[in-house]
Amino acid sequence: MGVLALVVMTAAAAEYNVVGYGARPGGREDSAPAFLAACNYTGRSAPVVRVPAGTFLVSRAYFGGPCRSAAGVVVAVDGTVVAPAAVDSTTQTLDISQSNNVSVRRLTLLNSKNVHLAIFDCTGVTLRGVRIAAPADSPNTDGVHVQLSRGVRVLGATVGTGDDCVSLGPGTSNVLVRNIRCGPGHGISIGSLGGDAAGEAPVRNVTVEGAALTGTQNGMRIKTWGRPNRGLVAGVSFARVTMRGVRNPAVVDQNYCPSNVNCPGESSGVKISGVEYADIEGTSATPVAVRFDCSGSNPCTRITLKNINLTYEGKPAKSFCKYAHGLAAGVVRPPSCLSS
Repeated sequence: MGVLALVVMTAAAAEYNVVGYGARPGGREDSAPAFLAACNYTGRSAPVVRVPAGTFLVSRAYFGGPCRSAAGVVVAVDGTVVAPAAVDSTTQTLDISQSNNVSVRRLTLLNSKNVHLAIFDCTGVTLRGVRIAAPADSPNTDGVHVQLSRGVRVLGATVGTGDDCVSLGPGTSNVLVRNIRCGPGHGISIGSLGGDAAGEAPVRNVTVEGAALTGTQNGMRIKTWGRPNRGLVAGVSFARVTMRGVRNPAVVDQNYCPSNVNCPGESSGVKISGVEYADIEGTSATPVAVRFDCSGSNPCTRITLKNINLTYEGKPAKSFCKYAHGLAAGVVRPPSCLSS
């Protein structure tokens, strides 16, 4: 599952080593009960749950409390935690749910059967120096997926999987993705949105800066289903992004239908407004490097292009716009097709 090292311990910290609760290195015996037992305490001294060097098999462990402390709790993994070979394909490697003020540092996650790291209904989560890897042909293996969460930062990550490097779902706001290296995979995505007939919470205030994408299916993507379901994407900034051999460097797809089977074929009800692309450069693996395929009933508005330089096979690339409105500034290649 991974290698994790979190915040620096203080001299007064109480330490709870999982070996002392029955965990056995070697990766053969299930250590889940020992992990849970080590976490079963309360206190004021910033306790540390320690996983020492070695390989520990964990079938499934849900840390739902009372793993808490007034001074915070540290989980320090010096060794390797592995899942059973027979774990089902819907299982996520690490799920952080309904938690506040979480810091994850220098975590390595390998070959998850599903999403590697999911953040759901949280406030104040920082991922720093995370490394995530899975084969390029592994389905649904998103690196980091965020949903219904606020104040999430993904800093200095390296992600290569068979799906999105980072995906941001409904109800996500105030997100910063900085200095990420992505590839292989499907790129950095907002969505898919508009799949819930009852409507979905908006996605607001997302910043992606200092990203490098290599050989990915998409670069910077916003995707919504072609259904009239309500939704909103507003206040998004993609800045200082470099791409090499990316099939769709900048794409808004409001007719998202990944399998092209039984596609809704309706007009998306998700409103997309206030999206800026600035200082974007690199190479596209297809002739059309910028594609804004927006909704006829809810056209994209206030899209801004600043200092864009994307080429295809050493020649100028092309752009495509449908129901997309905005403006361009500085040198923009391919030329903007936005309507004013």
